Amino acid sequence: MFLKLSRFFAIALTLLFISFYSLASKDDGGERADQQFLDSHQYTINGIKRYEQIFGKGFISTGGLESTRQLTVLLDLKKGQKVLDIGSGIGGSAFYMAKTYGVEVTGIDLSQNMVEIAKKQEEQKTLPVHFIHGDIMTLDLAPDSFDVIYSRDTLLHIKNKEALFKKMYTWLKPGGQFLISDYCVGDKELSEKTREYIKQRDYHLTDVQSYRDLLEKAGFIDVAGESRDQQFLDILNRELARFKNNKEHFLKEFSAQDYQDLVNGWSRKIERVQSGDQTWAVFAGQKAASVH
Repeated sequence: MFLKLSRFFAIALTLLFISFYSLASKDDGGERADQQFLDSHQYTINGIKRYEQIFGKGFISTGGLESTRQLTVLLDLKKGQKVLDIGSGIGGSAFYMAKTYGVEVTGIDLSQNMVEIAKKQEEQKTLPVHFIHGDIMTLDLAPDSFDVIYSRDTLLHIKNKEALFKKMYTWLKPGGQFLISDYCVGDKELSEKTREYIKQRDYHLTDVQSYRDLLEKAGFIDVAGESRDQQFLDILNRELARFKNNKEHFLKEFSAQDYQDLVNGWSRKIERVQSGDQTWAVFAGQKAASVH
């Protein structure tokens, strides 16, 4: 009887601890994106696969392979360098950098669905790329362990960007550099539709200048950040036109509702950019070569 009661209390305490941890691990005051929310809403398996139909195979970020080529060339990557890809998605950028530049890439993503898809790619077997399912805000990475930190349209999920940027600064080697693309908001008051969109997606967006200020506050030097609205609009319009032209092929695998959801989503995104509510920005900088 005593053993049964002991076992009961042990199980009860374990469950209590798990419940407490689950609540606490959402972040310090709700500051980290929730994996279950992402995988059951925006990044379901079906959602990821249909995104891939508009971004391009292997990509879940603005411009797919085209923008990846344009942005990675800014990093002057060298063979053997170690790259941390935050929000690596289904692996498109990680595989591209490893294959094109000979770098070693560690990809981290909060979405378990994304990581599972990335790990199933054939390139995973032949390239120096490793994917981790985890929360970037709690992962314990060694200081001075990466030459480059790269992130594409992902940090919009992070509320406490200042804390993340300080972690990134620690993880970079002296002289290391970062490159980030992300959604931001304009300087004017947002429309009700945009506020609802941000709330529904559980995004945490800031304006471009505030984003730069947080990066500098974390210790980075030579920080540059700019809106790329015209490039963003060009990409969105091309993606939407290509997707519409591919409708017949898309409907062989997905539903008419899936098709309309993507068309509506891209059309509304174009409207937000044109109105000045939403912008796509690119940020770059580095850690000083000698840190005192």
